[in-house]
Amino acid sequence: MIRILTVAAVAALIAAPASAQSMRVSTSGKSPEQLHAEIVKAAKTVCARASMGASFPRAMMQTCMKASVEHAVAQSRNPALAAIPTRLASR
Repeated sequence: MIRILTVAAVAALIAAPASAQSMRVSTSGKSPEQLHAEIVKAAKTVCARASMGASFPRAMMQTCMKASVEHAVAQSRNPALAAIPTRLASR
């Protein structure tokens, strides 16, 4: 069975619900480490779009990425994925 996670920029953290972004990440045939790396990459893409034009884009980007990665990992219900610490770059 092919599973897909959705990495979503949480609308409450970003702005109006109309600006909510999302991206799908396939889980098929990937190790937890590979999947975690793809989730972080997708969150970076989604959050970069969502934080464009923000008053404090760096802070918004960091908050968005943290919330998005945590949401996607929780959505996966995969204990091995949840055990991987999330280290987001400070830049």
